Amino acid sequence: MSVRVSVKGAETRKVILDASEILFAQHGYHATSLRDIACEADVRLSLVHYHFGNKHDIFSAAMDRKIGDLLGAVAASFDAADHDAAFRQLTIEETVAAFVLPFLSIAATPGHDLRHYVVMTSHLMSSYRMPELRPILAKLSVVSNLFEKRIAMLMPGTNEADILAGIYLIEAALIF
Repeated sequence: MSVRVSVKGAETRKVILDASEILFAQHGYHATSLRDIACEADVRLSLVHYHFGNKHDIFSAAMDRKIGDLLGAVAASFDAADHDAAFRQLTIEETVAAFVLPFLSIAATPGHDLRHYVVMTSHLMSSYRMPELRPILAKLSVVSNLFEKRIAMLMPGTNEADILAGIYLIEAALIF
């Protein structure tokens, strides 16, 4: 059975998600309430509950809706770096730069469609100890996996734990 969503309902969901993304980026998960989201979205609190149920579900939906765009931005950066490198393999430094540059560019561009999203994800990643947020955090692994595969190709024979430790340090630097 499929659920029909009206045009007005879809627009309301978008407004709520846009507002939640801004607030989660500004204040983090725990400091943002459903009431705050309703106020920012300029909708009744009952509409927030109707469309999403609870804060966890809003946060999950907000994370889901732009993960593909973020993954696409990182993949495009790798593609551009590969193109610039022409007929040679990227160095470790070029690979790290290709991973980091989209985040820096997005964060430095006011009004960028992914700006609040990237800040929101950094809040999430800095909250990795909260068990209720781990499943949502795991969704971001598609971006890290793209980077991990690139590094593993450049460092054959390096064990996965060492590669993951290096990636964790780079991601932590981006977050903090």
